[in-house]
Amino acid sequence: MSMEDAFNAAKNAFTFYGAYLNTVAQEIGLERALALSTKMDETMGAMQGKMIKEQAGIEEVDAKAAYSLVKGVPESLGLAFEVLEESPTTVRFRCSQCSLYEGWQMAGLDDKTRETMCRTGSLRFMDAVVKQLSPRLSYQLSKYRSAPDDFCEEQIVLD
Repeated sequence: MSMEDAFNAAKNAFTFYGAYLNTVAQEIGLERALALSTKMDETMGAMQGKMIKEQAGIEEVDAKAAYSLVKGVPESLGLAFEVLEESPTTVRFRCSQCSLYEGWQMAGLDDKTRETMCRTGSLRFMDAVVKQLSPRLSYQLSKYRSAPDDFCEEQIVLD
């Protein structure tokens, strides 16, 4: 499957998920809907990270090794990353093409809700993934896109 195909498939899935979350939020409130989504993302991230660690057969890794092990997760969703900085303690990268952002936008979610979903969902998922590789690792958002044609900057940091 090409990156474009992965992007479009994931964008469609996140459009449905955004519409679902919006419907649930109308019933139980956005705060509660997001809290449940966060809980699910953290659980699934921990499961994904555990699988990656077991498949790699490693004990602990630095930021650079973690990035190489986990980059396939966002790539499977068609996200395009450009590495800006890479060292054993920090890997900083730019995401200019995001299927989650575009899918949630297509679902009619406003900018604030999309950013909140990213911070409380996707980033918590990825943080849970890297913490399975080493509890000293964290996955962080250092810059959130300010418009659809902008980009996000994210990083994996070893404390």
